[in-house]
Amino acid sequence: MIKVHRDRIIFLWSSKEFANTKDRRFFRINVEFDHAVRARWSPDGRALVAYKYNEGCIEVYKVDKADGWFQNPAKGITFPRAHNLDDIVGFGIAPDGKFLMSCSNRTELIIWDVRGNVLEKLDTFLMNNYGAKISPCGRFVAACGFASDVPLWEVKFNKSGEFQGVQKAFDLTGHKSSVYDFAFDQDTSKTVTVCKDGTWKVFNTKIEYQKGEMARCVVSGTYETSSFPALVAMSPNGETVAISTGKSVQFFSAISGNDEGSTDHISSSPITAIQFDSMGKFLLVAADRYIRIFHNIPGYKVAIESGQEKLKQSKISAAMRERIESQISENEAFLKKFQ
Repeated sequence: MIKVHRDRIIFLWSSKEFANTKDRRFFRINVEFDHAVRARWSPDGRALVAYKYNEGCIEVYKVDKADGWFQNPAKGITFPRAHNLDDIVGFGIAPDGKFLMSCSNRTELIIWDVRGNVLEKLDTFLMNNYGAKISPCGRFVAACGFASDVPLWEVKFNKSGEFQGVQKAFDLTGHKSSVYDFAFDQDTSKTVTVCKDGTWKVFNTKIEYQKGEMARCVVSGTYETSSFPALVAMSPNGETVAISTGKSVQFFSAISGNDEGSTDHISSSPITAIQFDSMGKFLLVAADRYIRIFHNIPGYKVAIESGQEKLKQSKISAAMRERIESQISENEAFLKKFQ
């Protein structure tokens, strides 16, 4: 996990130590003459890329590992400035390492190669961008903003790995106001959006858009709004949705749409970021210069309900039934610790 700080420091933690409540190790990288506002891991875990605020550029840091821990940070290449002094609302590196994405708070979204060359500049036509992300499959980039739709573009490469261009793929439609934020599950088959009007929607995004298939809303619900823009996260398995509003986080089932509870007033200042860990066991919440780590209790509850529904299916093998029953038992045992 990466945490960026205004005092010119980037902290690194290992998610394997989240359950350790006493001595969580961290690794520190100093940022020269500036501070980073966004940072992401490279797919191979040997480098991280950071967006520096004042210089308005992307910088690459190489990090070695020995005995399961970080060491020897070294600054690598620096990309040229591209967004002037605009605020950066989206930043990422593709899971296959083929490209990077940066997005300003205006309407500009840039696709980069790993050497710092601009591959393509996009106009999102959203009036103002609120956020942008690369899909976990590495195929799409998407943005949300002062519009009711979320557009997705496909970033194309040929079999030799050469960049071919960016093509509009499809839109997530159905909201009636600005979309604050969105998030994917681990294989981009589901995407959740959260809207200014107090609604959230989960879309089926495992589609063949080239054949005219459109993304379809499969479940929706409402959340309690506040004076602060909402942020949303989806568990890797696509079963749980977390929405932050100001100083609280609300949880929902992405299967039934049911309200699964909330954690209220967890910070003294508004939450700035939320994200599930790669296994979906924890929810990470950034606020007050801290990263707070919560057990994904609603996720365990939804997993039990989902497993029980699967057991009702007539066409299920004995091995699969045994596996599901084992998972249900493990989840129930875990929840008993928190009753």
